[in-house]
Amino acid sequence: MANVELDETDKTLLRALSRDGRTAAAALAPLVGLTRQAVTERMERMKQEGVIGRFTVSVTPEKQGITVRAFIAITLLPACSEKQEGHVLHVLEKNCWVQECYRVTGDDYFQVRVTAPEIADIRQLVLDLRTTGVVQSTRTVLALETLFEKSALGYLEPVGD
Repeated sequence: MANVELDETDKTLLRALSRDGRTAAAALAPLVGLTRQAVTERMERMKQEGVIGRFTVSVTPEKQGITVRAFIAITLLPACSEKQEGHVLHVLEKNCWVQECYRVTGDDYFQVRVTAPEIADIRQLVLDLRTTGVVQSTRTVLALETLFEKSALGYLEPVGD
């Protein structure tokens, strides 16, 4: 996958959209000194190039009673086949509390971030993983407090701030 070249105008648009994906092209135009149509065309180009994957909304889980955050490290059996690994990934992907899953280095195969209303929901996920027959171990770490989360694209900010 080749990198897409972004000029300063593209980066400014992405910063603004990462803060509020509902910002209209007409409101973005004066920010970058372009017409609404030119902004729309740039946004469409970035969507076509895969720079913008989708527009979404940031939900505050705590406002819905979803207060438990955990990280689960998953180790598979050494003889696990690709098909069996796929089944584990399917269990993770279909679970509504799993927010992210990464293949990682080291002894673990996957690192999973979970946000759920109760610890019992996380326990059930671990039990579901064990029923696959190829999960050797899980290690769950509960987050005591969220100090900060980032959703805006800070890496596009000028260096030195």
